[in-house]
Amino acid sequence: MTDTDARPRIIFVTDAGEISNRQLEALAAVGVHGSMKRGAAALGISTPVLYKYVKETEERSGERLVKSDSRGTKLTAAGRALIARVEALRLRSEERGSIHVAGTLVSELCLLSAASALTQRGIDCRVTISTDEENLRMMDEMRVDCIILDDPLWAIERAEDIKGVEVGSDLLLLRRSGEDFAQLAFGAQRLGFRHLEQGGERFSITRRLFEPALLDRTDLSYFVNLSLVRRGILRAQGAEEQSWSIHSIVAVPCSEHHDIDEFVAQARRAWVYPKR
Repeated sequence: MTDTDARPRIIFVTDAGEISNRQLEALAAVGVHGSMKRGAAALGISTPVLYKYVKETEERSGERLVKSDSRGTKLTAAGRALIARVEALRLRSEERGSIHVAGTLVSELCLLSAASALTQRGIDCRVTISTDEENLRMMDEMRVDCIILDDPLWAIERAEDIKGVEVGSDLLLLRRSGEDFAQLAFGAQRLGFRHLEQGGERFSITRRLFEPALLDRTDLSYFVNLSLVRRGILRAQGAEEQSWSIHSIVAVPCSEHHDIDEFVAQARRAWVYPKR
C-alpha cells in the first residue's frame, strides 16, 4: 500500500460507543445541504439510512446535533462544533506529521529557536506568531500542537483545559506618565492592570498597540515585558522593573503529537531568562 492509497478515517469514542467516519459524514452532509433528503442523495444513500446515522451520532454524543423546521434540517451549535472538530482533525492528519507550534512576540525568539532545533533533527515544523487569544482559539479548534503563553492569567482562568509546562519566566516594566495607559497586545499586560486595580489606583487604557517600538514614542503610561527590552525591540526609557510581576512563560501541549516533548525541552533551553 502506498501513501496515496492510505487515507485517515476519524472515529470519536464516547462512553456510549463509537461515532464512525460514516456517521460523521452523514452529519456533515446535513449541514452542507440543509436537508436530510439532499444530504442522503449527495452521499448516495437513502434518507432513512442517513436519518439512522444522524440519530446514532446524537445518541453517542449525548447532544442534539440537528434541528428541523418547515425550511429543512440544520445543525445545532453542538452539531457545528462537532463537525468543526472533525475538519480540524482532518486537516491535521493531512499535514504529514509536521508539528504546528505557536507563540507571541514575547516568546518569538524562544519559539523560533526551538523550532530550528527540531528542524535540524529532521522534524518538520510549522510556526505561527500571533496573540495569546488567537493561539488559544487555534488550540480550541485543534489546529495547533503546542502553544507558548506569555499571559499567566490564561493558565489560571483555563486551568480545567490547560496543562502547562514552564519554559522560563519574565517580568514587567512600568513606565508611569499619568493615569492614561497604552496597552501592548502581547505580554502579561492583564497582570499589570490587575495589580493596579487591586492597589486601588486609577487608570484608563486609551490606546492598544501591536508594535512595541511605538511605546518609545508615546507619552502614555505602559507596561512592557523585560524580555522585549533586553532583546532591543524597544528602549523603554524611564520604565522600572516591577519585582511583584515575575511570572512563568508556559508551553501548553494541545495534541498527542509525538514531537511535543522535544519541542518543549528545546523551548526551555532556548528561553534565555530562567526563573529567578
